Amino acid sequence: MLLGKLLGGDVSGAGYGAGHEGDVTQNEGLEPMNPVNVERECVVDVMFTGPQRPSFGDVFLLCGDENPSFPPTDPRWGSLDHLRFEQVDDYFAVLDEETDDPVIWLYPLVRGSVVHHHPGPFEGLRLRYDPELDGSGMVAHFADIVERLADLLPTQALWGQRREPLGPPIVADTLATSVQRFVDTGEWRHQA
Repeated sequence: MLLGKLLGGDVSGAGYGAGHEGDVTQNEGLEPMNPVNVERECVVDVMFTGPQRPSFGDVFLLCGDENPSFPPTDPRWGSLDHLRFEQVDDYFAVLDEETDDPVIWLYPLVRGSVVHHHPGPFEGLRLRYDPELDGSGMVAHFADIVERLADLLPTQALWGQRREPLGPPIVADTLATSVQRFVDTGEWRHQA
């Protein structure tokens, strides 16, 4: 468990709560890392900070079509149809081009929670990248999606469980580097 020793904590897959709060091991030449701070998912919440918030019909425009039951209120969302979202179950996803597995998920947020069958308006959108299903190398695409959604309306993008602010502005290359570092550490393999 060299990685566990390097990180100064439990990487057994016991989840975010692994170890004891404040239990930090000192490692020569490395900063200590509390295991509760290790990210196990690649998640960015794009939270809308202005009065304008998207409805289900607006978000559906990401798929390239209008939903006849939920007309859009803001046609600007249609300018992002090149991001390749499709409706999958109750949410939206970008599929791997080779396997058709959903690699990037988009979930609407209301009062800080993921909702389904909700007309909106939404206070934010959660984007989740799944490196295990990514056979096409979609890290840069994930970062581009975050940047474009954050640029559409006034927003604050928040990274991971600790909800670390990203920007503004969001710089896709910088975010892609952070996501790639997340993928390379392999911590996502130890999800609870």
